[in-house]
Amino acid sequence: MNGILIDAESGDLLVQHSSVVIGDTDSQIAEGVLVSMRGEWKECPLIGGEVTKMLGGHVDVMWRGEVKKMLEACGLEVQRISVSEDNVITVE
Repeated sequence: MNGILIDAESGDLLVQHSSVVIGDTDSQIAEGVLVSMRGEWKECPLIGGEVTKMLGGHVDVMWRGEVKKMLEACGLEVQRISVSEDNVITVE
């Protein structure tokens, strides 16, 4: 899905040559869903992966399926979500 890109380091709009950059926003959407808390998106209050709640704890068994449904509701095609031993989340 194409849209306006955001600078990963600062969180501001990505600007090059005095104009915003348009590109593939799938990774931005996935990151936004995973990091956000439920209720942050007022138009869709049930969307929010709440990964910060899992810091230092165990991953809920149902979390992967719930987040997959959230990402699909945002228009992303998701095959699989995995969490590695060192807590790296991969969305495929």
